[in-house]
Amino acid sequence: MDILVINTFQKNGGAARAAYRMFCGVRNCYARAHYLTVIKEDADSAITGRMEGSVKGLLAQRLSRLDRLPLLRYRNRKPTTFSPAFWPNPLRTPLERFNAKLVHLHWVGAGMLRIEELRRLRCPIVWTLHDTWAFTGGCHYPQQCEGYKKQCGNCVQLGSGKEHDYSQALMRRKAKTFEQLNITVITPSRWLAAMAKQSSLFAERRVEVIPNGLDTEVFRPLEYAAARKYLGLSHDRPAILFGAQWVTDPRKGGDLLCDALKHLDRPCTLLVFGEGKLPLEDAPHITVRRLGSLADDISLAVVYSAADVFVCPSREDNLPNTVAEALACGTPCVAFDVNGLPDMIDHQKNGWLARPFDSAHLAEGISWVVGHPQPEELRRAARQKALSEYSLDVMQKRYVALYNDLLS
Repeated sequence: MDILVINTFQKNGGAARAAYRMFCGVRNCYARAHYLTVIKEDADSAITGRMEGSVKGLLAQRLSRLDRLPLLRYRNRKPTTFSPAFWPNPLRTPLERFNAKLVHLHWVGAGMLRIEELRRLRCPIVWTLHDTWAFTGGCHYPQQCEGYKKQCGNCVQLGSGKEHDYSQALMRRKAKTFEQLNITVITPSRWLAAMAKQSSLFAERRVEVIPNGLDTEVFRPLEYAAARKYLGLSHDRPAILFGAQWVTDPRKGGDLLCDALKHLDRPCTLLVFGEGKLPLEDAPHITVRRLGSLADDISLAVVYSAADVFVCPSREDNLPNTVAEALACGTPCVAFDVNGLPDMIDHQKNGWLARPFDSAHLAEGISWVVGHPQPEELRRAARQKALSEYSLDVMQKRYVALYNDLLS
């Protein structure tokens, strides 16, 4: 085996979708590439994992909770994602079963591995970061905390109140493990690359930026009127699109979008995809259409193509798949000027970057896009951005060049 790609889930979630797309691109150049996951969704011999829906697959999903046992002692913990990397899932396939020339890590929380297992690897490691977990004491987004620049401790998200807490213990475990490894760090955004270089764990490592890619033949502009007709949308009301795996996740900023909608002075339709329900109060000028979870890319492409604007009101985000997908479908995007979003949105060219976290300014951006005198100009700019930065071909060439360099 040449390349082993590792992600906890095959396709479920933003990181998994990005990792799987990368794997599909890379395997075109490396026939002996393999994908290791806990839960697999396809009967593909190049993917190792427990089949989703099978008895062992269902059991593996339950056993993933074992990794969270160390968190039970922290009763004041915030409801944010925190991965201890403590107890690997008993039903996942251990790393030592594979004899890879290069291992490519992605999102490895929820019992994918215990961090010390990486010491067994005697090959180059590429680690694509989809959040900050790899260089923190367990959190996936540190908010305003800068503990990752030292050794963590007194973790705000754990609510520990103690310097010597689990976050500091995990940082020490990572430091001891990483010092023995040949790790190249990849980040999809410049923001995350800067954070990685400031961290105590990756300050001396090679850090490169390679944006996540997607199939721009699937995510492409479909005929606007036909897409709207398919969804039953009125032609006299602009369609605003918002979506996430969980729209109620505070990090995704659904509440900020709801505040922004109150500032709009024209009737609009709000399309929402994903799990959960937005806390949208009565707004007579806003019609809400809940689309639920959209599992396939074709459905997503239709929805993006029918929308006049995609809004990403995230408080923290790396390089959101939703924004890349929207741009590829020619849909202008509006977001706050934070984290990796300035990499994707060129202000007043393919969308709007609002002041963090000014809902009125976000609303101004939505109004600017839907009222633009030349909407096709915005749509062309959006599509061109995706083709030049986020196509599978561009990403594949960058990763293959990196692999060849590390394996030479």
